[in-house]
Amino acid sequence: MILFVLSLIGYVTFVDTSIILNNYEVQESLGCKEIESKSAVLQLRRHLFCEYIESIRPVSDHRTTTNIQFGIIPKFINVQDRESVMELHCWTILMWEDGHLTWEPSRFNDVNFLHVKSNEVWIPDIMIHNSNSYDENEIPFTNCWVSSTGKVKCVVTTRYMVKCLRDYTWWPYDLQNCTIQIGSWSHSEEELKFVLINTGIIMNEFQKNLAWEIVQFNVTTYTESFKFGIDLTSPMVSFHFILQRRFNATHAIYLSSIIILMIMTLTTLWLSIKSTERMILANLNFICHLLFLEELYWEIHGSSASTMLMKFFVKSLALACFTLIITSILRHLLELTTEIPTWIATRTSTIVKSKIGRILLVSILDPKASAELETEAEDNANLVSTKKNEASWKHVVMLISWINFLCILLIYIILISIYLPTRSSGNSYNFNT
Repeated sequence: MILFVLSLIGYVTFVDTSIILNNYEVQESLGCKEIESKSAVLQLRRHLFCEYIESIRPVSDHRTTTNIQFGIIPKFINVQDRESVMELHCWTILMWEDGHLTWEPSRFNDVNFLHVKSNEVWIPDIMIHNSNSYDENEIPFTNCWVSSTGKVKCVVTTRYMVKCLRDYTWWPYDLQNCTIQIGSWSHSEEELKFVLINTGIIMNEFQKNLAWEIVQFNVTTYTESFKFGIDLTSPMVSFHFILQRRFNATHAIYLSSIIILMIMTLTTLWLSIKSTERMILANLNFICHLLFLEELYWEIHGSSASTMLMKFFVKSLALACFTLIITSILRHLLELTTEIPTWIATRTSTIVKSKIGRILLVSILDPKASAELETEAEDNANLVSTKKNEASWKHVVMLISWINFLCILLIYIILISIYLPTRSSGNSYNFNT
């Protein structure tokens, strides 16, 4: 029995060994398929990359500067409003001369260009230096083209995220200044130099953002000295974008609210002092100012120090408060039974009985008072006594109310001309600010 089992094991082992040896002999007899002699591209690749090292800058003399042609084609932007962060999605174009990747097309069946991976060739270590994200700072993996003259061209799909400087001055037409700083991470100015393609930005494929509009853009090249705190001069490219918020329905509510509150303030001064409606409207106007002021504060994320619309609201609140106080004082004056002082009576009577006073003050605001003055003017026996009788507290209150109305109307006109935001308010933004 034992001999039978051993014989069986030996037989199985022999069969397996025979199969393995047969497969090996088949592979040895087939060998590698001969492609290189038939493919000029494969011959070219082996010719170029036989001793090529992608980490070495491709120049014969290390003192030779490599010119990097650089530009971006913006596709669209996303803006994180509360964080003031702009995401620019674009195509980044890189072109340079690689002295180690040249060939004569006639020797390789007239092959004039070659497709390569970006990790197969030397590529400048270009990175964004002020990114708001640490995930995508360097040029990602992509495909490149190499011509027979050694020119390498790479077009990379990139996303740049940067923190923007916010200017709430003319909210809801507020601005954001977004700067993208791009440069070589380790190469010095003696090794690399940026050459802009056209102006550096090609905007013909840009898709407009519904909330923000690019109103200005600019590209500058400069040299950063003492990079990383050491004696290293690095070439840099800065892309500056000025974004302006587009007007929407929410902003229309705030602008219409300030106009409505302004009309409420003026209407309060126009109503009769005796009317209960004036007192109710004055209180309601003051409360509405407080509510909208708080709502606007949170809408602009607490950045109210320089916002013109916020300044408008604050000054309008002060006028609403003044209107409420003056209404209470004038209602109290109407209830006085004491004799009016002579100097007040004289001056009030002079103003009320003047031609302007009769037309604007009495005839428009109180026609009944105008009729009373015409009747009383027929009896002038005692001039001083008549002036005292004519200049009642009612006329004094009417005069004060009229002056307040005109003054506040004038103040609102001035406030509108200074503080009311318009779309053209921020168009003169300076990149240096």
